Amino acid sequence: MLSALGLADKKSLLVLGELNKNVYLSSRNLKNSNVVISSELNTYGISNANSLIISESSITGLESLLNR
Repeated sequence: MLSALGLADKKSLLVLGELNKNVYLSSRNLKNSNVVISSELNTYGISNANSLIISESSITGLESLLNR
């Protein structure tokens, strides 16, 4: 997926709506990528990444966190 987006060599942060064990286990093999769920997202993670990939399912979780 990262190669298709042209992000294979860049630091990337993937934000998921809920815990997905398969994505988490697969991402451990990638050097420059981190995977978090929307409730664990923080400003350091965002500023440390060159690319931010947000799944559609995580948008509602992010909106509820930001509207508090």
